[in-house]
Amino acid sequence: MAAAPYCQVRPVAALGEDGDLLAELLQQPGVDPSGLARRPGPSYRWQAVHAADEAVPLQEEQTFGVYTGWRPLVPGGAQGSQLLFLGSMLPLAQLQVLGQCRRAELIGLDTMRDFISSDRDRVAQLLRATDVLFANRAELEQLWPHPGGAERAASELLGRGRLRAVVLKLGEAGAVLLTRSGTRHFPADPVERVVDPTGAGDSLAGGMMGRLAQLRRVDDEALELALPAGLAAAARVISAFGVRGLLERQ
Repeated sequence: MAAAPYCQVRPVAALGEDGDLLAELLQQPGVDPSGLARRPGPSYRWQAVHAADEAVPLQEEQTFGVYTGWRPLVPGGAQGSQLLFLGSMLPLAQLQVLGQCRRAELIGLDTMRDFISSDRDRVAQLLRATDVLFANRAELEQLWPHPGGAERAASELLGRGRLRAVVLKLGEAGAVLLTRSGTRHFPADPVERVVDPTGAGDSLAGGMMGRLAQLRRVDDEALELALPAGLAAAARVISAFGVRGLLERQ
């Protein structure tokens, strides 16, 4: 939804028997729902406990539901997409999507601490095939421990495989874009009242990827031009519950 104002979005996901509301929300201009699979059972759920002054959740818990045993199928029309974002999901499913989208000029990747610890080999395989990694400090430090902290870890990851950019998500402090061209900090958009921080990172990635699609460029300068769109989407989504902040501004 964060990318939809900029380009045609083709999500690939599994919805359970309780997924009617989500399916309805995805009936939006710019969103092609043909990659959504309905399966018997409960939908995937993620929950977290946040502290008011912490950008990273204190506690996370996920229930995979219909994602268990699901093999994603990318519709034929989407397999030739030039941009691909592998949202945080089971690394095996991410690899299966990646294998069906071989024409992508730029691949973005998101993951979470649970997968880094439980399926590290697949996460490493994904990282080598990715152009842009989206991660917070805790994820980066777990992925590539470095005494100099997350930014030094990100700098050392650049150039491994095809990775050429890292977006370090800093919550209310904005984000840092690290490329081989240099490092640049982007401030967060102001928000009068934070209602629900869930999905801020996903919205940042979606807004940035959508803007890149609109620019039709994937060079380092384009990444700098696109990141503010991601930060704007993140600010919108946290101002309301769920995805309402994105829907109200479209």
